[in-house]
Amino acid sequence: MADMMLRPDLKTAGGEVCDIMYNGEFVGTLTLVYRESDRLKGSIHLERQSIAQEDKESVYTFVESYIQSVIDALAIEECEVVANHSDYDFVIATDHAIGLDLAEEDDGTDQYYLDDDDADYEWVNDDEIKFDDIEGTNGPENLYMIEQRRQQLGYELVIVGEYRNLVEYHVYDKESELVAEAITHMYGSEVNGEVIWRFDPFDEEMDLVTELIVADYDEDETDTFIFNMIFEGEVIDTVELTHIDLLELVDDIREESLMPPDPEDYTITLARDDGDTLTYEIYQQSYGGLPIGTATVDISSRQLTGFIDFREPGDSDDRELIAALLLDELDKEKDYETFNVSMLYRNKLIDEIWFETDQLH
Repeated sequence: MADMMLRPDLKTAGGEVCDIMYNGEFVGTLTLVYRESDRLKGSIHLERQSIAQEDKESVYTFVESYIQSVIDALAIEECEVVANHSDYDFVIATDHAIGLDLAEEDDGTDQYYLDDDDADYEWVNDDEIKFDDIEGTNGPENLYMIEQRRQQLGYELVIVGEYRNLVEYHVYDKESELVAEAITHMYGSEVNGEVIWRFDPFDEEMDLVTELIVADYDEDETDTFIFNMIFEGEVIDTVELTHIDLLELVDDIREESLMPPDPEDYTITLARDDGDTLTYEIYQQSYGGLPIGTATVDISSRQLTGFIDFREPGDSDDRELIAALLLDELDKEKDYETFNVSMLYRNKLIDEIWFETDQLH
């Protein structure tokens, strides 16, 4: 089944322009201008070179369904939307317009074309949410806490485009590698956006990028934030925040930063002994009866090696404590000189720790 979606490009109180996406590719534009409880006019333009003749009807059906939802939501009495399937003659745009590139044709004429390289994410309309207005979310102390967390992961938020109510961001790690792109739209006091990840992110990474974006907005002008987290064209999480949520989030960050992990919260149990290979199950009382990870260690030499496959990764302090507790268990089984343990989550390496006996005994 084909994947169809509408990507908002411009939206105001009286109209909207959306890119029509088909299987992750830009195929056309939906333009609507409306007046609540009155009229709606607009157009559907499908690019002839972007979508085959046999596929256009399914796209029309999808877009018509969206238009009907707008009619119902706004109690529209009169609607007129023109649809066409043709090439663009030309596009008029300023040099800095979003998603437009200027290319030189062989005949020396200038043609503008739509750049759809980043057109692989989805917009999801959530129900309207109303919350109380709480002040003080982005004060100096709270921004300092966010900055501390940013430095721990090394993420940096950079504005790459700003146009009226729309802002484009890039997120870089401490190696200056691009890890995510974000586009946010501000409608009144509500900010909607998408964060498009280059990899499957951890919850901690999604939380941090959310905090960085929220901190870039004026707390006196915003009440609600809604972000869709997207990886490989799929919405993997939706984050909704209000000033109350942000205050609680900052309190959680402060509490976590002041409280070291408790060794009594963890239990490591030998689950299997295959001679040269030992398997341990790692439990956390606050997580429940299921193990949060499995450790496999090769003890065939005095240079022990192993890995821990986490179901819940925790943070770096938690993982360091778990490695130390695992080392205590290995002390009961074999004398060693070194121990190198790799830590995985969702088959990705997230940490690595090296122990030497002269540092521990």
